[in-house]
Amino acid sequence: MQLYEVFGAGTACVVTPVRCIHYQGKDYDIPLDPNDPQSEAGPITRRLHDTLTKIQYGEIPSEWSVVIN
Repeated sequence: MQLYEVFGAGTACVVTPVRCIHYQGKDYDIPLDPNDPQSEAGPITRRLHDTLTKIQYGEIPSEWSVVIN
């Protein structure tokens, strides 16, 4: 089994990448994007963040959101 990407999501943070998990006294580093070491988020996190942000700003329609003018 291989872990590719981890993120947290919520109303305030939208989507936040996770760089490290501490479990039973050991740190497990998680590469944000193995193809781009300088990246601030992995491809799934980035795609989810971009989609949610566009829904929030009314750039793409969603049944969960109502645009108020």
